[in-house]
Amino acid sequence: MTQTFSRVTVAAPLVTLAEAKVHLHLTDTDHDADVTEKLAEAQEQILARLGAAGDATWTASTAPRQVRNAIKLLLDAFYERRGGEENAEQLEKALAAIDQLLGLYRDPVIA
Repeated sequence: MTQTFSRVTVAAPLVTLAEAKVHLHLTDTDHDADVTEKLAEAQEQILARLGAAGDATWTASTAPRQVRNAIKLLLDAFYERRGGEENAEQLEKALAAIDQLLGLYRDPVIA
């Protein structure tokens, strides 16, 4: 399945469903559809944050560790912390951590 995000086309997920389930401590298949949906959204958000710094040749085995960790961190925020003001605070913290993880890959902006 080809996924296109902000000028970068990635042929496959950068984090597999199996890796995502290990990260979320899930052992059954009851939530696979939900995890898959949130994983795709997390990857889309991370690639959008990277912009042109994303690489179309990345795969689950070749993507930089920081990029894969950022996807997992955002997946966790999407999956585990659903609803309410707590979700907004947790998402804010996750996005701040993600910005630090991806700092080396993003182009500097001059104001």
